[in-house]
Order: sequence, then C-alpha cells, then structure tokens
Amino acid sequence: MVSKQGRQEGPIDPEDGPLAVFAIGLRELREECGHPTYRALATLSAKVGSPYSDTTFSTAARGHTPPSRAVVLAYVRACLAYAKTDEQKVTRSLAEWAARWEALDAALAPTLSTAPDETPEPAHQAQAGPPAGEAGVSDHSGGLPAHRQASGHRIRGRRKAMAILGGVAVLAGIGVAVRYIGAPGAATAESGPHARPSQVTPLPAAAAPSAAPSPTPGVGGNSRCARLRYVNGLAWSPCTQVDTEKLDFAVWLSNPGKKPVTVKIKMAYVQAGTAYACPGRWGTGVQVEMAPGATMTSPEKVCPAGKLPATAFQAKAWVIAPDQDSWGYREMSQTVHIQADGVTAIWADEA
Repeated sequence: MVSKQGRQEGPIDPEDGPLAVFAIGLRELREECGHPTYRALATLSAKVGSPYSDTTFSTAARGHTPPSRAVVLAYVRACLAYAKTDEQKVTRSLAEWAARWEALDAALAPTLSTAPDETPEPAHQAQAGPPAGEAGVSDHSGGLPAHRQASGHRIRGRRKAMAILGGVAVLAGIGVAVRYIGAPGAATAESGPHARPSQVTPLPAAAAPSAAPSPTPGVGGNSRCARLRYVNGLAWSPCTQVDTEKLDFAVWLSNPGKKPVTVKIKMAYVQAGTAYACPGRWGTGVQVEMAPGATMTSPEKVCPAGKLPATAFQAKAWVIAPDQDSWGYREMSQTVHIQADGVTAIWADEA
C-alpha cells in the first residue's frame, strides 16, 4: 500500500512520560499498518462507523494531550482496516489498546494525594489545552500552540495543579440557579451567539460533600460523556443518552469555583459522519450563567434524534468564554452505534 504523507511529525521523547510513550505507540501502529495518511484514517473511520477527522487522529498521535478512549479505538480500527487485518486480530488489538488506554488514563487521573505532574490537564483547547483556551477552528481537536509546546512539563504541572485545586473545591449541587443571558446581535455558526433573556431556572438543592474529587460528567441511563474540558474554570462535557425510541444529546456543566461563571454554549450532533445543529437556541448559541458550586445539564429533550438503523451518533458541543468571537474548539461524546435492528445500541468502548 502506498500513501502520500504530508508534513513530517515532530519527534516525541519517551522520557516525557506515559502520554509520550502512548503517542509513540500510536505512531508505530500506523507505521506497521502501511503508514496511511491521517486523511485516509479519517475516511476509513467513517466507513467502520466511528467517524473522526484527520486532525483528531493526528492530535492523538502528537503526544501533547491525552486522546479519548473512543478516539484511540477508532484510530486503531482505522489503521487495521487500512492494513486489511482479519477480524480476529482486530478484536485482540482493540482489547490491547483499550487496556493501554485504561493504564494511561489511570496514570494521568487526578487524585487528592498525587503530585501535580501526575494529574491530567484541564482544557478548553483540543484534547486538553489551557483552561482559558485559545480560539481555533471548529473542526480541530488538537495541539498546543508553539509557545506552549516549548514549555513542556512546566506548563503541564501548573495546569494539573489547577485541576487538583478545582476538584477539591467542587460542591455538587448547592441551591443551583441557571440563567440564560441575552445580548444584542445575531447568532452565526462561527461567531459569538446571542440569546434573548429568559427567567432563572432553579435546580434541586443537594447537600455538598466536605471534599469532593474532580466532577464526573453524566446524564444517567444508557449514556456516555466525553472527557472533561474546562473554560474559565468551568468543567463541561457533551453527552449522548439512548432510550428505547430515540437518542438525546446534552451538555453537562459544573462550576467548582467560588464565583459565578458565564459561558456561551452551542450544541449539535453527528449522524453517520454529518453534523446537524440542535433545534432552537441551543443549536445556534445561548449564554448560561453558572452559580458557584452549580452542576447542571442542558434542558431535557432540546436535542433529540431518531434511532436510525445501522447508524453511528455522537453529541457535539462548543463551550466558550462570553467575550470570545469564535466558537473555537468543539468536543464530541463517545460514538454509539445503532444496530441494523434499529433498537440495539453498542458504544465504541463496547465494540
């Protein structure tokens, strides 16, 4: 198999830690499978039901930020599809890479007792960038800017320390109030959204734990959310939920800080590799103010989709600071595959 390769990838030093070693492994797998281009992998990933962009795959193998499990399994499956690997070996390889990802996730997972260099980076940027985030294009998943790359461990340690402090400060669900804030102007697909004001929507109060770990996104039922991303200290994640008749797409948010945080949110979903905006204001853009210690999910059933047979789905969301003019980075939930019977749902981590 012959493939034309673009720019040479930057070198990775395995001494940089488990994330670097993991990325080297991804590169070696691609080499062993015939060195397909990332564009070819993106095309193949859509054909096997787990569509991701070439940028997402190249970011996963860059070694700057940890990829999600779904991205890793889609990358592996696409590489093996390019090499025309038999299904038995595909199954073994997926199990092996799932275990390797679990080991990486455990190595990077935040705990209250670990040192900053052992915790993952909170991010607004693709796959894990700075908490305040630089704007990028909506189809991009990754990469730190050049001046960040040069700083290496020093920057990661600083961000990871912030993640620990943020996790300790979480007070889940204390008398939460959510307010949608309007602003003049019209919403566009790639510019700051503006929504008309609406009344405060209180959420149920709950007792706060004395010291909570980093929040875990979730919407209940048969659902999956993406890894946590951060903007202005606010944690967020897009989620997909499957019931007997349809799918619901949502954004989960948590403000672990002691001050209100206002963000702008836009929601969409991906169906068979094609993105569709959610209906109403949540699909064009809405501002949300999160009270200190608040945890919330976008309103129920604002973004449903039918369970089309033999189709893959993902939630897609943007969460940015209110003063940003571009939607910048987008995050996507794990892929769910609706089987040919139109009923059975299999998640990417179950495939």
